[in-house]
Amino acid sequence: MKGFLRSFQREQVTHFSRNSYETAFSVFMIAIAYFYRRNPLIVYPDALYYFVLLLGSNFIFNRLLHRRASVNLWIIDAVLLANIWVISGILYYSGRGDSYFWILYLLPIFASALLVSFTDVAGVLFLCSLAVFLLAWPVDPSDLVQVMGIFVKICVFGLSAAVVYRTAASKKAAEKNLLAKRHEVEQLAKELSEKDTAIAQTASAGELGELMGGIMHDLGNSVSVILLSAQIAHDDEKAEKKDLARIIKAARYAKSILSDALDIVRGQEYKFQPGSLKSIAESAVLLLDYTIKTKSASVTLAFPDDLPDLNISTVHMRRAFVNMLANSLSFVPERGKITVSAALAGNYIELEIADNGPGFPPALLKEGIKAFNTTRKESGGTGLGLYVCSRVMEQHRGEMALANSPGGGAIIRIKLPVV
Repeated sequence: MKGFLRSFQREQVTHFSRNSYETAFSVFMIAIAYFYRRNPLIVYPDALYYFVLLLGSNFIFNRLLHRRASVNLWIIDAVLLANIWVISGILYYSGRGDSYFWILYLLPIFASALLVSFTDVAGVLFLCSLAVFLLAWPVDPSDLVQVMGIFVKICVFGLSAAVVYRTAASKKAAEKNLLAKRHEVEQLAKELSEKDTAIAQTASAGELGELMGGIMHDLGNSVSVILLSAQIAHDDEKAEKKDLARIIKAARYAKSILSDALDIVRGQEYKFQPGSLKSIAESAVLLLDYTIKTKSASVTLAFPDDLPDLNISTVHMRRAFVNMLANSLSFVPERGKITVSAALAGNYIELEIADNGPGFPPALLKEGIKAFNTTRKESGGTGLGLYVCSRVMEQHRGEMALANSPGGGAIIRIKLPVV
């Protein structure tokens, strides 16, 4: 018995509305009925009364729908049946099978198709087709015009329902996909929150303070790239794909920083694998492309084709390149020049980043690279950029040194072992 009753249960439909097209359509048909009231097929004013009933009932129904968060499908089915009955009354008093108002049946057909319920659509199509057939009764099989007229009307009903049903189904699928994406974003936000909690729980105060300082510095670079590139794409009517690519790359870089930060505090610091220094340098230049253009600067990469790959942690090495280039860009003048060159020297790769800026201050060259030791506090410098680079090179069993060119400009020299 319970199973039998459950078969009659219908789901709740949220935000169902046939909008204003029904009202406009009904008003239009009322106007036609009025202007054609002297047509011998129309029984006036009976047909007009049914038009007013159709308009009034749909108006009241839509008003009630706007006040409810959801509506049971049985209620909607009852309204659709009422519409079919009222429309049949209009046709009865306007020529029955010869009435031009048969097109009004599209109202309940469209409404049922918008529900994306095959059962409702099939039921409404059957009732509307049956009404057209009965209103044309008696049907003379030898009257080809009458038979074809009924057939055309039923075909119009079916094709219209199919088009609206397919459109509504596509929209519903898109909304479902959007809901899934929204859930995915919420899940990612939750995971990020859990990662923050894990970092706080596994790192000591000293480790966390040193780590977070470096992370915030790198995230600042990435967020700046994202914001500036997004501003370019927003202001430019024809946004270039390279601006969008820069946003995506910077966002992924920021995400990788957060992900790798958790690995660092857990002791899983570096993931070494064969990698190309040239590719890493190119990706760092892409991230800083807007800053480079803002200063009209030029960055030249001079890497020999036969330069061997190194066993490196790509994320950390890219982080170092971004910081070193960002440091040079902070000091070079307008139209400044930065050169990144590499050469194989025995069992080492010697890397050099040189610019035509003012060079490093003597105090920095004397004291060496230390955390929070910066000469540009007035421009937001944290003193962590070069310090992070130095730590990265140490983890790669390499060396990093600062120097000034005799002709002016700063030089960062790095030695990395090939084996």
